Amino acid sequence: MTPLEPLDDGVRSFRPGLKFIVTILLVIGLGGWLYHATSQRHIPEPEPTESPIIAEVEKAKLPPSLHPLSGKRRLYLADGARHRFHELSFAHQYSEQHSHPGVILRENDPCLWNFVAVPDEKDTYRIYCADPNYSEHHDKNLTYTRTLDHGIPQDDQPPYLTLRNDDPCAWHVKKLSHQDQYEIYCTSGQGPFENASLGWADELEDLAENLIPATLGENGNPSWFILSESQTPNIPRRVTHVIIMPRGEIEHYDEALEHFEKHGHQIFRLRIKTAEDDLLRTAESIDQLTLLKSLNSQGQNDRIINHPDFPPLLTINNFIDHDEASPFPIIVPLKIALHTHHIHELKFENTKFWINNWEHLENLQSHLDETDAADGRVYQSENFNYFFVNLTE
Repeated sequence: MTPLEPLDDGVRSFRPGLKFIVTILLVIGLGGWLYHATSQRHIPEPEPTESPIIAEVEKAKLPPSLHPLSGKRRLYLADGARHRFHELSFAHQYSEQHSHPGVILRENDPCLWNFVAVPDEKDTYRIYCADPNYSEHHDKNLTYTRTLDHGIPQDDQPPYLTLRNDDPCAWHVKKLSHQDQYEIYCTSGQGPFENASLGWADELEDLAENLIPATLGENGNPSWFILSESQTPNIPRRVTHVIIMPRGEIEHYDEALEHFEKHGHQIFRLRIKTAEDDLLRTAESIDQLTLLKSLNSQGQNDRIINHPDFPPLLTINNFIDHDEASPFPIIVPLKIALHTHHIHELKFENTKFWINNWEHLENLQSHLDETDAADGRVYQSENFNYFFVNLTE
């Protein structure tokens, strides 16, 4: 009988031969050689990314722009004059002397000006009309036209400022260091108008209507706000009261003090004229502590109390020794809220003794202190200081 084959139990055992082992060793060796050869090749390092701090330092090293105001701008009179916050604009049929559009100062008349840089001249521009309503004037720039007398140009009279395309005048814009305002000078003028400042005149001859004309060399070196299309000036807050303090000795003060003790604050009155109204107000007695609390309640938004000429009698250290019989500080309520640049004239009187005009200030705004501390609300006269304040919550 033939012996039986063992049953298939499904178990397999692998025993590699010599040929298989040699093949595996060759494959491993070849793979190792390829890896070593590949790892020796040069792999470029990634370029370093620039640090934001280094970028800012490099940016700071760049020279500042020679013409930071290039582009479309609006111009407002910024100094303490009667026409403060009026915008530089222009009018047609301006003068009988010439047919050019005349440049004027006017309220509520938005007008754009295109500041075009003059190459290689720092802060110097040609100023072109950019009013969207008058595209036919966009090739015309701000320049001046001299007054004519029998056809002869006059250098002893303020010139007209006009829009013309036949006289590319250049303007140097000087930034004031202590505030965000500018002075503007004509650099391409001739004779007395060379480097004359952009200003205004209260009147010029032969004007077709009652306008405030822009001109050169008048009213000192007035400052201007130069703002973007969407900006308007930050007008100081309205005022409700006037604080009056003396400067130096007051004439007939003994008589004044005697009658003040008898009649009180009502012997003082203030007359204020604006373009639309004439106000007469009588002084009132306000406790100094109440006054100081009212001013301080305005917080840091009211710059008057930080002004160097703010009345020393209103500081807390002076209350103990203060003479209650003194009329000062005199407090005059205006009964209305009023912007100081709308006040054209101020007259301060006492009415019960030694009848006299203590002050008669006819051009009040041209002397308003507009430093950062005063915000255009302090008037320093010959005899008195006037502090226009807001005492409402």
